[in-house]
Amino acid sequence: MNSQTMRRPTPKKAGRSNKPKHYNKQTARFEGKRDGKPLIFGWGGHLSHSQKEQLRVRSIWTTAIIFAVMIVVVLAGFWININVIIPGLAITSVNGHSIPQSLYRKMVALQAQGADDDLNGPHGLIAQRDAYKKQADAEQITVNATTSQINKLVAEITALKPNQTAQKASLNKQLTSERALYQKQQTQLDTLNSDYTNYNTNVVPLAQQNYTQSQIGNISVQWLQDDELIREWLATQSSAVQNKINPTQSAVTKALNSYKSNLPSGTTYSSFLSKDGVSDGDIVAMMTITVRRNNMQNYLASLIKSPAYQVLARQMVIDTKAHAETYLKQLEQGANFGVLAKAYSSDANTSAQGGYMDWMARGQYAQQYNAAIVENWMFDPARYLNEISPIIFENGSYHIVQILGIDPSHPITSSNLQTLQSNALSNWLLEQQALPTTNIGPVDQTMLLDASNMPSDLPASAPATGANGVPGAQPGVPGQTVP
Repeated sequence: MNSQTMRRPTPKKAGRSNKPKHYNKQTARFEGKRDGKPLIFGWGGHLSHSQKEQLRVRSIWTTAIIFAVMIVVVLAGFWININVIIPGLAITSVNGHSIPQSLYRKMVALQAQGADDDLNGPHGLIAQRDAYKKQADAEQITVNATTSQINKLVAEITALKPNQTAQKASLNKQLTSERALYQKQQTQLDTLNSDYTNYNTNVVPLAQQNYTQSQIGNISVQWLQDDELIREWLATQSSAVQNKINPTQSAVTKALNSYKSNLPSGTTYSSFLSKDGVSDGDIVAMMTITVRRNNMQNYLASLIKSPAYQVLARQMVIDTKAHAETYLKQLEQGANFGVLAKAYSSDANTSAQGGYMDWMARGQYAQQYNAAIVENWMFDPARYLNEISPIIFENGSYHIVQILGIDPSHPITSSNLQTLQSNALSNWLLEQQALPTTNIGPVDQTMLLDASNMPSDLPASAPATGANGVPGAQPGVPGQTVP
């Protein structure tokens, strides 16, 4: 028997599956190889993939930078427009010199807070009114006490017996003294009540009516125009005159400290600056204008003295140019000026007197008629006796003036002198404005009341009017029927 070796059976090889096999084909990307695909609008097929990626990145950054630059330009333009261009626009002009809106806004801030101070400050009009009321109430108590004493003395005298002559004489002496005291106290009470009534019904309400955007705006632009005229005039004056009018730093500081001291309760200087969006330097500059204005008033007032150069004249005020030409022709042919003026002049102040205006010093005509074109003609050194003016147009009417007298040294009455001195600056400004060389541009009304120029707490309109009661009854003198 042949020996046989045991072997493991050889495993059969598995047959091929009929299922399709999937192969993942991996190909290397060659960044430098052209793929022939266009990048934009059919262009860029000649570029490699890496070149296209670089262009995409550059495009994104370029777009972002351009967009950022545009934002910066827009913001910068907006800032320049708000803070440089618009504030620099002229709200008015004087002799070709522009007054920018930015300067006007600062003056409005000073004027508005000053008006508030004048009304509500510790030294303001309301405080003065209340002080009069407090004094009147206290004086009324004193009057009442004196009245009681008088009534008591009257009762004591009445109760005396006929034979008590000594006591009656003594009481009558006391009564006479108390009555004299009463009269003095009542006079004081009447004065206090009158002052309180005036402040309560006239002074304070008038100030409140003027504390509005339009009033403050017009005052502010007027002051800036006036200051331009003052500075132009000063440039032609001697250094001595300039030194009298141009403010010193100490004078400005003193005026500003006074301004600060009258701020209403609860308002500080810093809160005022913050609220109105102005700086201390802005207010100092506006206070400089204020002090220069005050100095100019004082200087001009000092020049007005009696006696002074005066003119005696008469005038006709005519409604139309055609009528004025007719009357002027008649005057040139020998017609009586006084007769024509009495018949045809529309000036209620002088027509009844044939146009006669009496002696007038420089400033009186401007003060009376709030204009000075006629006055400038009257006070021209070239004038001569009996001269008749050409037709002068002023305040919407046509004027014809005749010179009747010229006196280089004519006395001014004390009342006229005081009035002329008090109104020296306003009269001078009227004269300057009336000069043919003066050209004041119109005020931009949009800028005048623009919200960006007005303090937020400045009323747009005046409050409703009203009046409080007057304190302190005024009884009659007691004890008149004492036997």
